Amino acid sequence: MKNTIKLYFHRTDGGAEYLTDTYYLWGEVGKRKKAGCFNHKTKYVIRIDGDITKDAELTIK
Repeated sequence: MKNTIKLYFHRTDGGAEYLTDTYYLWGEVGKRKKAGCFNHKTKYVIRIDGDITKDAELTIK
């Protein structure tokens, strides 16, 4: 059995980039998008630091 987890992109105002397993909906009616978020249900957080082909960090809560 293959286990997969959908991840959602989030960029902070400071420019840090993350992938998380939780999201929130944002945007206008008819153009809603999912953006990664950090809340009490978030279990997986991947911080993308610089060049994604070189380094990233996974946090499991």
